[in-house]
Amino acid sequence: MLWLILFTVLLQLFFTPSNDPIWHWGILTLSTDGMRIAAYIFIRFVLIIFISTLLTLTTTPIEISDSIESILKPLKVIKFPVTQVALMLSIALRFVPLLIDETTKIMDAQRARGVDFGEGGVMQRIKSFVPILIPLFVSSFSIAYDLAIAMESRGYKDGEGRSKYRVLSWARRDNVALGVMILITIILLFIRSY
Repeated sequence: MLWLILFTVLLQLFFTPSNDPIWHWGILTLSTDGMRIAAYIFIRFVLIIFISTLLTLTTTPIEISDSIESILKPLKVIKFPVTQVALMLSIALRFVPLLIDETTKIMDAQRARGVDFGEGGVMQRIKSFVPILIPLFVSSFSIAYDLAIAMESRGYKDGEGRSKYRVLSWARRDNVALGVMILITIILLFIRSY
């Protein structure tokens, strides 16, 4: 992820067209517009990573799924499949850590067989990840099949009489959080206008 952020920031820094360049060499141009846009993109990346990390550390996947379902509930009027979307989100949120664990196991097994993932140039490193993809693909289908069997054996029916262990309710701290989010949104829109 760090390489993606660095690459994007460098692209914006040196390839943003501007009428007032500070430094110019060949196709590389450093300008105040480029520095401003690069800083803006860097801050956006950092905020996205920080907020998503904070959300996943403080909120369980079930709470996220239930909150998405309650937010989307008004869309049931137009026959939007709210429960299916919430279920897909919940499964996806649980699936990501499983895939990360599986990737780690497969990489450890490949390292035990002598594969070095950090050796060579960029193309060589990309090629060294190919032996991971097929076992990961097969493993993900196996996990999905096991999940489908578990859901079927527990009698899961799509949205029929599902009950919740904890029912979400609006509290005072939700008002505070909503107010803070509205304030942050207004500040970001104000900053964006400049």
